[in-house]
Amino acid sequence: LYSASDAERLAKEVSTMLLLKHINVMSLVGVCLEGDIPLLIMPFMTNGSVLEFVKKHRESLLCISTIEAQILSAKKTLLNICHHISKGMEYLAMQKFVHRDLAARNCMIDRDGVVKVADFGLTEDMYGTKYFRRDRAESGKEEKLPIRWMAPESIEKDIYTEATDVWSFGVTVWEIFTCGRIPYTGIPAMGLLMKLQSGQRLERPDNEACPDEVYQIMMSCWSLASRDRPRFRCLVGKFNALLEREANYLELCQSLCWKEQETASAAAEDEVQEQETASAAEDEVREQETASPVEDGVQEQETASPVEDGVQEQETASAAEDEVQEQETASPVEDEAEDEL
Repeated sequence: LYSASDAERLAKEVSTMLLLKHINVMSLVGVCLEGDIPLLIMPFMTNGSVLEFVKKHRESLLCISTIEAQILSAKKTLLNICHHISKGMEYLAMQKFVHRDLAARNCMIDRDGVVKVADFGLTEDMYGTKYFRRDRAESGKEEKLPIRWMAPESIEKDIYTEATDVWSFGVTVWEIFTCGRIPYTGIPAMGLLMKLQSGQRLERPDNEACPDEVYQIMMSCWSLASRDRPRFRCLVGKFNALLEREANYLELCQSLCWKEQETASAAAEDEVQEQETASAAEDEVREQETASPVEDGVQEQETASPVEDGVQEQETASAAEDEVQEQETASPVEDEAEDEL
């Protein structure tokens, strides 16, 4: 149960939150302090938390496909999420507001795909082994802390600043590019501080969607000395530059893809024309082959004509011979007649 002092502290922080107005920061509609548990009233987020979103779309976002366009689309989606969070955190830092519990589970996505930083260290949801509990000296109460997202100075000295939020932002980016993996899996929360102080850091996400530049940003957020970590305004600029580069590259790839399609289309048209030309040539050959027997018949007739001429000549010669024979036969008769006279 909440004590009167807890309710007073909550009301004070809520009044501050009501003044925050930014597209990448969750707006607070109101608060209800009646009953045992305070209730915060906020707009409904259609797409849920960033953590839920990246887990739901893990297969497509981790670029299991080797298609370049899908890889670029996944990169753009993840970079956009990080860019939105960095802008929301930049605004909070400008308002001198420290989040204290920045993580993928505490950033929400509305129906238009806009990411909003939410849950400003006020909620009391349980996350099992992701949190570490310790006693608060001033109140003697047990306190839960998001140990795996916290900067070393926050764990060790209870210090919370923009720089500690930057450390948490680096872990949040790692969550996003691993699509919801739990950071420092296998390392007990009690022993994590020593690991961090000795230089151990989260490994680079092993997928095509995470460029080297993004992991370099993560590592800069995890500098042991808080003064060496980038400010949120710097992080906004870095993610903006990465998005512009990816947009230009995507435009180039699309242009090349269109050219390839045009080339393929032209080649296909040429092939169709060649096939049509070849088909026409085949038709012409067939027509010629069909006409040949007729021509052969004509030639045969022409060849037969000399034979017919020879027959006619023979017939003419025969007739002449018959006439000669008749004349020869008639001559003795004429001679006999003359003798009688």
